[in-house]
Amino acid sequence: MALPAAAALTLTGCAEQMFGTDGDDGPDGEGEVVVGVPAEPLDSPDRPGPSEATGSLEDGDEVLGLVRAGLVRAGLGDGVSADSPAPVAALEQGRLSIGTLGDVASGRATTVDVDDSCTTVSGAVDGVVLGCGTTVRVLDAEGEEQRRVDAPGEVTAAAVHPDGSLAVTVESDADVHWFSPDGESSGSEHITDSASALQLVGNTRDGDPQWRAALVDAAQTSVTDIDIADRSRLAALRIGQGVGTVSAGTRPDGVLVASDPRRNQALVYTLTDVIRHTQSVPTGDGAWAVLWDSDRELMWVSTTGDNTLTGYDLSTGTPVAVGEVTTAPDVRHIIDDGSGDLLLVTADGTREYIPSDDLPRKD
Repeated sequence: MALPAAAALTLTGCAEQMFGTDGDDGPDGEGEVVVGVPAEPLDSPDRPGPSEATGSLEDGDEVLGLVRAGLVRAGLGDGVSADSPAPVAALEQGRLSIGTLGDVASGRATTVDVDDSCTTVSGAVDGVVLGCGTTVRVLDAEGEEQRRVDAPGEVTAAAVHPDGSLAVTVESDADVHWFSPDGESSGSEHITDSASALQLVGNTRDGDPQWRAALVDAAQTSVTDIDIADRSRLAALRIGQGVGTVSAGTRPDGVLVASDPRRNQALVYTLTDVIRHTQSVPTGDGAWAVLWDSDRELMWVSTTGDNTLTGYDLSTGTPVAVGEVTTAPDVRHIIDDGSGDLLLVTADGTREYIPSDDLPRKD
């Protein structure tokens, strides 16, 4: 999908632009960036309650991260779809659940015991990457460990390129540390003070899928486009006034979406030749969990101020809300598998499974 560049913006290293107080981010163009303090989700009101939520609800343990455990298979070009959905992985304290969207929702997924130090998870082309204390673990789509890499500190984020190269960030270190496919250190580069997440983003601008990563710094409310295979920093942009969560799709279309709960908005970026901010979308109160459904070209945004999930069509350059459904309170995560169904997970671990037939659609 090629999103229209309604608000294209690039930045290649000017700190004043990225972290200054120019006040031009957000629907009304007012306000200052809160630097150094990560945004937090807004607590949901008492009503509507879980009984009014769309779809089915299942109790569960608190989830630290919810990701797809498979995308386009490297070099083959065959993606996930309704007929061949992606596996999904949920990281809980001491356990990784991995399987179909429905199995993770119902608690029937395969579980892999992990150390309590495993606190971060990112999706890969064919598996997941865990940050466990000072160790990075790479697992396949069935949860089998493929390799381990020793990091130079407590891991805050990690991502793996389809060629096996790794990017790793650690606490109290502004560098991204590069590792070769065989696990050897390949150097490091100063990028951002307090990296909090890495999201793999693919694009097919030059034909075959090319894979980059979006490095998120919640405290600095920034996103940096990095090339893991080339071990390089490309460009960086601000994410509104306080980034909440980010998401890329099941297809390598270069799209990254993000929430900004401080300004009640969602933002859209593309990572193709260079990272660009293309759209800002005003939302209800408490935008937090977001999802880019690349198969249907819809952005889903959960707002905890009103316990609502809203779908936005971004294809014309002017965001259009296509409909909304009621959710359980305090949604923290959203994931899909290419089938059209969605899984939402709340702060207390409740799983909300919403079949595609219960969701609004584009005309």
